[in-house]
Amino acid sequence: MKYKYFLFDWDGSLGATLPLWFKAFKETFSDYGIKTDYKEIGEVVLGDWEGPKKLGITNLEEFFGKMEAELMPKLPDVQLNPGVKETLEKIKSLGGKIGVVTTSKKRYIKNALKNNGLSKVVDVFLGREDVENYKPDPEILYKALNFMGGRPSESIMVGDTVKDIEAAKRAGIDSALYFPDEYREYYDEVRQKGLGATYVIKSFQDLERFL
Repeated sequence: MKYKYFLFDWDGSLGATLPLWFKAFKETFSDYGIKTDYKEIGEVVLGDWEGPKKLGITNLEEFFGKMEAELMPKLPDVQLNPGVKETLEKIKSLGGKIGVVTTSKKRYIKNALKNNGLSKVVDVFLGREDVENYKPDPEILYKALNFMGGRPSESIMVGDTVKDIEAAKRAGIDSALYFPDEYREYYDEVRQKGLGATYVIKSFQDLERFL
């Protein structure tokens, strides 16, 4: 195996949650009279708990409270992106280690992990409550590797946002940007592919070349 330690973002990477999050963001901004679009949300807001301030939100607690009321009932039933389960099971069968490192609260995700049968293949699961500094700070990557006994040179970070790729760079870890064709709706393709990821993958099956 080229890598032994695989770190994965959840939202938009392992979990097919982007349609839910982007719709909820857009509708909640609309409740405040703020007009935005998916690409602006992807570039300015997603993955940044302070992000809504940049578009004019002053009460973040209220804003995310509205979003939670909309999202929480739907998140346990989120499906995995294509090829995720098969790829993760193959990593484990070959002796690899798997970490999920997310800026989301773990309670948003833990039931989806369980319902999709991933709880038994994930070695470490860390969320925003486990660190003081969120991605793109590398703290959560270091913490996951420390838990698994891994070294940066043996590791790869897989994610779909600039924060995932930048965190990997700062940690000295190779990275794979997950960018299937349908993500052109959410992110600017030129910008995404210019983030400097070690690899760009269209599917999780693309990771099998490292196994």
